[in-house]
Amino acid sequence: MKKTTLLSLMLFLSFIGQAQTVASESFDVALGWTSTTVTSDAGTTINAWARRTTGGAPNCATFSGAGMARFNSYNIPSGGSGRLTSPAITFPDGRYRVKLKMYRDSGYPTDADNIKVYYNTTGAAGGTILGTVNRSTQLAPIVAADGWYSYTFDIPGNISGTGYIVILGTSRYGNNIFIDQISVDLIQAVDAETTALNMNAIETIGNKTISGTIKNMGTTDINSFDVNWQIDNGAIYTQNVTGLTLAAGQTYNYSHPNTWDATPGLYSLKAWVSNVNGAGNDGDSANDSMTKQVSVASGSVARFPLYEKFSSATCAPCYSFNTTYFNPFMNTGTNSQDLALINYQVNWPGTGDPYYTAEIGARVQYYGINAAPTLLVDSKEGTNSNAALLQSALNAEKLKPAFFGLSATHQLDLEDLTVNINTMPYLTGNYKIHVAVVEKETTGNVATNGETSFHNVMMKMVPDPNGTAVDFTHDVATTHTLQGNLAGLNIEELNDLAVVVFIQDQATKAIMQAAYSTDLLANNTFNKSFARIWPNPSTGIINIKTENTVTLEITDITGKVVYPAAQVNAGDSVNLSFLQKGMYLAKMTDLNGNSQVQKIMLK
Repeated sequence: MKKTTLLSLMLFLSFIGQAQTVASESFDVALGWTSTTVTSDAGTTINAWARRTTGGAPNCATFSGAGMARFNSYNIPSGGSGRLTSPAITFPDGRYRVKLKMYRDSGYPTDADNIKVYYNTTGAAGGTILGTVNRSTQLAPIVAADGWYSYTFDIPGNISGTGYIVILGTSRYGNNIFIDQISVDLIQAVDAETTALNMNAIETIGNKTISGTIKNMGTTDINSFDVNWQIDNGAIYTQNVTGLTLAAGQTYNYSHPNTWDATPGLYSLKAWVSNVNGAGNDGDSANDSMTKQVSVASGSVARFPLYEKFSSATCAPCYSFNTTYFNPFMNTGTNSQDLALINYQVNWPGTGDPYYTAEIGARVQYYGINAAPTLLVDSKEGTNSNAALLQSALNAEKLKPAFFGLSATHQLDLEDLTVNINTMPYLTGNYKIHVAVVEKETTGNVATNGETSFHNVMMKMVPDPNGTAVDFTHDVATTHTLQGNLAGLNIEELNDLAVVVFIQDQATKAIMQAAYSTDLLANNTFNKSFARIWPNPSTGIINIKTENTVTLEITDITGKVVYPAAQVNAGDSVNLSFLQKGMYLAKMTDLNGNSQVQKIMLK
């Protein structure tokens, strides 16, 4: 078993009729299509298909609306399958086409998780197979990038009466499969569809060629059409394409002769086909156009990737992933210096990790995480149990440009944290600044999976996991000061903290840039050579490791002094067994007046 699952499956459907559409499903309200059950990798019986409002493994939003359907191939052992079957559909005599959107991703690239689409007159397994689509972008039909793609499946010949559409998902133990916006439509005689608009979500300044693909979705040849594009509400540019013999199912790739002089800013690009065969509107105007939101950047800087890992001290597969693959990867070369790491300790399986917090739960919910271990590389699935793949993923991510300059400093005054964040945006738009306080090494959350220490464990989001929304304008620097209090947390040693700052697109979840904050005060860096208490956690007897005599004072988390100040020397032991179990603060001051505070746990 490579993962441990968090099962939270909800089912649903909305079944409506539209003009020339005999059935459609948006998954915006519920999953009314019928899902079969299957045995998960945890040995439990689960629904193979479920409605989701956000996607995890891989991370994705819905194509449109409030919901989508997920086939749980991430948690179904290889070879396991499950059907998603429509309600009975009444087909007036004619020819019909099934349309759907499917999310393709590059995780587990050789794992052939796929869907097969069937037409069946009984709703049982099997029927007439209409087509197959693999989840992996590197498997048929091959696509260039992660994202939503449109797929169509024609039902052979004329049909009438009652029928069903069956979507069979098959797991090869890779990522999940997500589909959205299913419809069953009468095939029109004349129907041209815009199937692709080739423009990145983020572009650089300069002349841009507007290009895309038109597909003949009708039954008759297409001889001519107009291709149009428009930026926001500006001028419309039209190209008349003639001399074609575009048969049913064939495509035409165009490059519009009018280019776009892109300047920094945020734009809406719309492209559409019109005047098909010189007859104005075609039989289905709903598929004529495609719109993309495009941010044009004024510049770029080197990327510092963000790694977010969801793990648990009660998760057996986490032990294997962390000790065999991830920790050695982090200790290879300069890898630990080439990325920012946040480790979220989750609350499953069983009792979950002792250091789980509601703020970790908020990040789990935001990403739709349902299994541990899960590793996100700049918000994209990266849980590779393969050292070479982990390394190549980091190397590839570092080569991608970033469109924010980002730096930060912080100051810790006892348990009050102030973080000053400086940005230089090269994009215009609304993004969120997040701050995560992590402890570099923890041992107090050891549980059942065999791990004895944990790294960069998330302790606090500042000010909270919602982040701080900022309206950025390209080339306009910003400074933000965020504050938080670290009292009452699971922090073992205040001298072992790091602060990670990152900028995220809230809607797409894309990580724009990350950085480690620099500590401003040497005294508050808590150099471990100054003084250290061990063991921590302790059953009552603590040892003092220090180069010089220090004064030790112990307070509880409310600030009440429970062990008055007393001088201690290197190697001295202090008996605190008279205190109740819990968290305490040990303040140590040397003869020069330098002081530091260390959190200690009595158990």
